[in-house]
Amino acid sequence: MSLPWAYCTAVCILICAAGYTFAKQRAKAPLPPGPARLPILGNALNVPFEFQWLKFTEWAGIYGEIFSLSVLGHSILVLNSVNAIEELFEKRSALYADRPHIPLAGEMVGFSSIPVLERYGRRHREGRKLILNSLDHHNQTDIHRIQRNKAALMLSKLVSNPKDRRSHSRWFIAAVVFQLTHGQQIEHVDHIFVKLAERFNKDFSHMVRPGRFLVDNIPILQYLPSWLPGMGFKSLAKECREQFLRLCNEPYAYVKDQVANGTALPSLAARLIEENTNPTPEEEWFYKTTVMQFYAGTLISTVSSIESFVLIMSLYPEIQQKAQAELDCVVGPGRLPDFSDGAYLPYLDAVLKEVYRWNPVLPISVPHRVMQDDVYNGFHIPIGATVIANSWHVACFPNVGTLADVELRAVLHDPLLYPDPFQVIPERYLNQEGGLNPDPQKFAFGYGRRVCPGRVLAEDSIFIFVACVLATLDISKAVGPDGLPIESGVQYTGGTVSHPGPFQCTIKPRSAESVCLIQSAAMHVDYMN
Repeated sequence: MSLPWAYCTAVCILICAAGYTFAKQRAKAPLPPGPARLPILGNALNVPFEFQWLKFTEWAGIYGEIFSLSVLGHSILVLNSVNAIEELFEKRSALYADRPHIPLAGEMVGFSSIPVLERYGRRHREGRKLILNSLDHHNQTDIHRIQRNKAALMLSKLVSNPKDRRSHSRWFIAAVVFQLTHGQQIEHVDHIFVKLAERFNKDFSHMVRPGRFLVDNIPILQYLPSWLPGMGFKSLAKECREQFLRLCNEPYAYVKDQVANGTALPSLAARLIEENTNPTPEEEWFYKTTVMQFYAGTLISTVSSIESFVLIMSLYPEIQQKAQAELDCVVGPGRLPDFSDGAYLPYLDAVLKEVYRWNPVLPISVPHRVMQDDVYNGFHIPIGATVIANSWHVACFPNVGTLADVELRAVLHDPLLYPDPFQVIPERYLNQEGGLNPDPQKFAFGYGRRVCPGRVLAEDSIFIFVACVLATLDISKAVGPDGLPIESGVQYTGGTVSHPGPFQCTIKPRSAESVCLIQSAAMHVDYMN
């Protein structure tokens, strides 16, 4: 036998032996531990529809950094540690980049055609690339100008009508994003495009929760007649699909008409239409759904964080005062903060990190799907399993004391990573004896190949909002709907996307000079940019 043939034969034998050994070890590896299961149903009755991260955290205290559930024979694994998340979602990202099959939200409503829920593949990668290219450094100057202009107008709205704070926050984000995506000037939050986007966010949060609908576990139900008992999900899916199609079609058609008439302002949608004047139906649907995620996803990720910031400032006046003192020193009088100031505002950056940690928009990650059998720390992760990261947001709930005896291991509230995890402490990210706490922003926008492609836009929008508000306004006296002072927090919503509940606070200018600055900045805004 010649040397090359002998060499190839030896290599093949070694590869086969290694594969056999790995397969044998994988076959022997057990599933991660988890709560007791019923026959057939598994843990279907154990997982709550609301605030799932709290139950997951309780189980993490019992079963460790990774535990498994079973719902009608389908495996669900929950990751509760930084090590597990980084090893699986980051280092093995190619195996965990897929999304699970979600019949109701995905196929019946149509959310599986947008990048956030799309199965991993060429179309998903192209959608992410399109979004990332539109936000690259070549476009930053124009994007920052739009964000500064909208921030100046937002300050004017807050001074004129501070009681409508939440509406002003929603307007600010919508105005920034819709100008970038469609060249549309949004004057108020009652604009039909904003209403459609917010309806999508509500439907998405309601429908994507694991185990929320029986049809997601028994897909054949979607083919049964609508008149049968228990088929109410079909009416819900039909209504949501109609709204989803309107959100994809109507803003895009608006820009298409403007391009045809020669009146379109620069935007992502206009560029796509102009670059491909005769797209196929598949190409046009790809453009519509990708652009739609751009603005709908950014609305999700920013409004909730801004509301958490306002709540934190009203509850922690000493933090507000420290951030304002830093801004006064760096920015000085006579102008509003700008993006170039960010590098000189370490305390403000630390405040923003606590905003992301205290209440991340996605307390549990949008589920991933493992694309082949895997082994982690001696545990078998079966192909097709749903894998969820329990990032978890602040336990800002009246009854959170029920978990007081549980050894918490949810990532953003792990006391080993973040001492006093339920307190807002910006200093934990600054130079301090004993080392720095991890940057929570890497846990707030998704993981691996599914990290939010609009992250930079969201972070910059939040930064300019927070910096401009703190430089010119004071926030104080948070009260709940009953008018009583809020001492520790408010109830957050319990869906896939978590928002703070209603509260009011006092917002007023820091000085007469602040009023003049706000008025001057608003007067000099170029409404076309």
